[in-house]
Amino acid sequence: MHMLMPAPKQRPYVPLLRLGDAVPSVALVDERGRPFDLAATGRTTVLSFLYTRCRDERMCPLVAAKFARLQQRLRGTTIRLVTITLDPGYDTPPVLRRYGAAFGADPARWSLVTGAPAAVDELAARLGITVERPHPGTIVHTEAAIVVDEHGSVARVVDGATWLPEDLAAEARSVAALPQSPLLRLRLWLSTSASALCGGRGATPLSVGAVLAVLLALMLALGVTFARAFRGPAPTR
Repeated sequence: MHMLMPAPKQRPYVPLLRLGDAVPSVALVDERGRPFDLAATGRTTVLSFLYTRCRDERMCPLVAAKFARLQQRLRGTTIRLVTITLDPGYDTPPVLRRYGAAFGADPARWSLVTGAPAAVDELAARLGITVERPHPGTIVHTEAAIVVDEHGSVARVVDGATWLPEDLAAEARSVAALPQSPLLRLRLWLSTSASALCGGRGATPLSVGAVLAVLLALMLALGVTFARAFRGPAPTR
């Protein structure tokens, strides 16, 4: 007698936000217990997802540490940082407040946010974050840093957690129309283009040859710059 295996549970369809799409207005609460609406900040915003019980040093603690460095990099600007918990049942505002304090979060510039579980899950899904909860207190999820412009539209998506704070800070400054380093933005673009080769988001997919061509052009440009910098003065006649 053959036993019928239960059909895998299908996820409900959630439309993925693309570059230029407006983030949805979702009722959230920050670490001070105040209402927070991601779509109504009126400021360029860098956001990511984490949960405080995560013990994988390559995931949430790494993201929080990088946001602490982002906070320093963006000091003196109006750019806001937001981290949204994927564990709203446990990560209440007091828990988030303590977690943020451990990383030096300034509430005026870095908000740690929670909300109703269904609302948080839908927002995460729309921003391309895949979430699994295999055991109570354990959440397996993908990582991404998303830059939202002052009008509430998705301006940049950086998949994974390997981005460098100085590179993402340069990209956020560009979105906010502030002075920034083109070389740091180029480095971020190159890294996300490599991600796009493997199906990532956030950059126009390139062929391997195109990425190598860009790298070669960058190396040649740097070589010319260094040659000019260290070349001695032209002989006088």
